[in-house]
Amino acid sequence: MNEISKTGRGCPTAPWPTPLSYWRTFRAEEFDKELVDHVKDCVSSISSTIPEWRSAVKGDAAAAIGIVLPCRPPERFGIKVDLPMTTLLNVAFGNPAAALVLSHKLRQMPMDRSYRARLATSWLVHSLWLGHRGRSPRPTRPIPPEGDET
Repeated sequence: MNEISKTGRGCPTAPWPTPLSYWRTFRAEEFDKELVDHVKDCVSSISSTIPEWRSAVKGDAAAAIGIVLPCRPPERFGIKVDLPMTTLLNVAFGNPAAALVLSHKLRQMPMDRSYRARLATSWLVHSLWLGHRGRSPRPTRPIPPEGDET
């Protein structure tokens, strides 16, 4: 594990972050392959009989967003917050809408104001980057050769 993850930075309740706390510990740009794999392994171990949860665990961004979006801002962190937010994080790596919702929900979390703003902004930027990367260039109209009036 890298030095950043050993510090527990941004996560005052856990000196050694687990994948369930990564969403509130690391900015989007700090996720390397190892941390992403930890999150994916953690989420893939979640089992549920609830169809929305099963879809979210399988990587359905709409299902993960649907689980997290209606949640009220928590007073403190616990499994009821960490589990759905980690499931959302898992899809936010590659889905701009999930990254945007992650940014939005981070702004409501009970943590240091400036740290919360840095985390949320990193996911907003990630969302914009994913959205831009996913767009194909606008098709240009070919210029007809001279004398051709098409």
